[in-house]
Amino acid sequence: MELLEVRDRIDTFVRRQFSVSPTDPGFSQKTDLLEGGYVDSIGVAEVLEFLHTEFEVEIPDSDLMSDDFATIDGMARVVCCLTGE
Repeated sequence: MELLEVRDRIDTFVRRQFSVSPTDPGFSQKTDLLEGGYVDSIGVAEVLEFLHTEFEVEIPDSDLMSDDFATIDGMARVVCCLTGE
């Protein structure tokens, strides 16, 4: 699976799950989801469950705690690394 496809699937999930408006000017695939207030600690658990179900990956703590994992772009890169893409 290509990075762009993974990123788009994560983006779709986040927008739907956390009711992000398609016209929200502050939201992008590079936005820090926690700092931006889009996802809270419960939301992180929901995102992890989605990634596990959708891509069959377990996110290691080292990746979960990285700044990179805070954005949709970063999550997609982590997923692709874990799946060997």
